[in-house]
Amino acid sequence: MKVKATIQRGTRYLCTKIGAVVIAIEQVAIVKGLAMWEVEGEIAGGIRKRFIVSQRNLLPLQPA
Repeated sequence: MKVKATIQRGTRYLCTKIGAVVIAIEQVAIVKGLAMWEVEGEIAGGIRKRFIVSQRNLLPLQPA
């Protein structure tokens, strides 16, 4: 059974690939059955950088 993850634009997620909190921008492609998302993360000094990651690398943040 395949679990379907729902990613929403503008929502914050923990990206396990880069180990940082990111904001989902938009879905850009489907590769080997996985949705690829463009996300924006903040790196040193407040500089923002965009990455393309698969949906399996995005984990929802737990409410505080």
